[in-house]
Amino acid sequence: MLTRKSLFFCSLFASSAAIFPGCFEDESREIRLRQVESFEELERSDSIGKAMKYLPLTMRFDRTTAAKEVLNQLNAWSTPREDSSPWNRPALIDTVATDIRNDPLFARLGSMEFGEAECEYLLQSQMMSDLGFWVSERPYLDPLFQPWLEKQKEILPPDEGAALEKTLKLFDWTVRNVALEGTAKDVEALPLNPSLPLTDLGMGYRALPWQTLHFGRGDAYQRGRVFTQLLFQQGIPAVMLAMPMKNVTEPLSSFPSSDLHLWAIGVLIGSEVYLFEPRWGLPFPNADEPAVATLRQAKSDPNVLRRAKLPGRFDYPIGSADLKSLVAFIDVEPFSMGRSVQALQQSLTGENRMQVATDVASIASKLAVIDPSLDVRLWELPWLSQLYNQSVRNRINDRSPFSINYQITYGAYMNESLVSDARTAHFKGNFETNIDSDGAAKKYMNLRIDEETLAKLAYDRDIQQELQMIRKPNETQEEYQYRVGQAQGFYRTAKLDSNAFLGMLQFDLQNLEASTNWMDQRLLQIDGTERWRPQARYILGRVYEQKKEFDESFSWYKMDGSPQEAGNRIRMRLVEKINANK
Repeated sequence: MLTRKSLFFCSLFASSAAIFPGCFEDESREIRLRQVESFEELERSDSIGKAMKYLPLTMRFDRTTAAKEVLNQLNAWSTPREDSSPWNRPALIDTVATDIRNDPLFARLGSMEFGEAECEYLLQSQMMSDLGFWVSERPYLDPLFQPWLEKQKEILPPDEGAALEKTLKLFDWTVRNVALEGTAKDVEALPLNPSLPLTDLGMGYRALPWQTLHFGRGDAYQRGRVFTQLLFQQGIPAVMLAMPMKNVTEPLSSFPSSDLHLWAIGVLIGSEVYLFEPRWGLPFPNADEPAVATLRQAKSDPNVLRRAKLPGRFDYPIGSADLKSLVAFIDVEPFSMGRSVQALQQSLTGENRMQVATDVASIASKLAVIDPSLDVRLWELPWLSQLYNQSVRNRINDRSPFSINYQITYGAYMNESLVSDARTAHFKGNFETNIDSDGAAKKYMNLRIDEETLAKLAYDRDIQQELQMIRKPNETQEEYQYRVGQAQGFYRTAKLDSNAFLGMLQFDLQNLEASTNWMDQRLLQIDGTERWRPQARYILGRVYEQKKEFDESFSWYKMDGSPQEAGNRIRMRLVEKINANK
């Protein structure tokens, strides 16, 4: 495709050829072609840079200018490659249920066209890449598993030791920064793998991983997928292990995915699959040791799963005998296998470099070597998340009970909000304010708007300007006042949520006293913060554990009402054991 600039260069070289006719004609024509191709490739590369620049702005739910610009740039890059970018359709796509994989949303997997869903996937990849980079560079903040990790790094090849350390850091960060929703008794049953039809109460798929990260809360499998997508950016594959909950007399391959029950996250490093329990918020301990169990150990040692029980408090629904028939669902986003994204991966260089494409056949081959008994499939939940997200986009502007409830719950995070700005700074690791921009800490503080200012939002033009609540052209006064009322509610929510985010951020920075203040004084002792209280107590438990004040730490872990209570109590048991041996 010749642009205006490339046409200018064509005409320039044509003029030169007219001056030197004859024997130079063929050579000059070849030079012209090479120059034009080089310049067009530079322009296409520039299109990628522009697209990546605009990606963070596409968090807006109304998808206006930024999304259009990203799509324009990406399709400008991809269109000339239509005939030169072959695609080998992964055979594992056929393990996805027909009614899911044949949905029109996924028709573009074999196309070079980028759509809104691919754009959102790239946004997610960018966020996870930025976050994973600085979390991986900072110290590991869980003293419970640190001694075991150091021993493993001495034993394992350097690349495997580094991958294991990154895995533990990313899991710990996710558990500390994404609050768990659900009930404490959820650990006593393995949930059924989600399938169609979608519902507004469905497990695992009601938020994309970047949205769960953004909101700072989600169910066990939403939170688990934040972890696995952070791993994906580090080149570390992960699977969701599942099983039929009945005696298996026929081949495991005959069980549809919708009849399987989800168990634990498995992370592939070297020749092992390391186990993580998303409902506990813990790596799966090897029996009663503060060490991460592998699938091999869980299968061979009955004590690994036997010690998952908390007698008199929490049961655990399976034992080692149940691990004879396991399905490994590869956890990847559908668009990571698409033709356009596969081609794009090769052109992401420099500051735009991130992992967007995946080779699921390679992951399946590794699994076959590690454990040949595993039935390997693609996990359908990421596909369902995309379908549900599309449904939300279609319904969000309706005046319906769903829309009203969704905006009450998440409205503070939608569109051009100060919350989104603060969260983005946090995920990029921009903590402190400098001469160029405010850091995440100050941005969170700016969300703590007093009631007097919020009351003036209805009529004070300066405050309206500052809080980005200007009346739109052709917007009636009634419509505008309705929007102002919404904004007041959003800012009240954001004020309380920012307290939680500041407490988590201060723990990241190891400012333990500041973290304690935000979690105790600014959350647990303030009305309206109920949704954050279990997470606040968990962070406080971690603070006092780091300070080796174990009685105080355990008093926070023991408090009832946390969906993560079983994991917190198992953590207490491990802390007691490791400190009793000192």
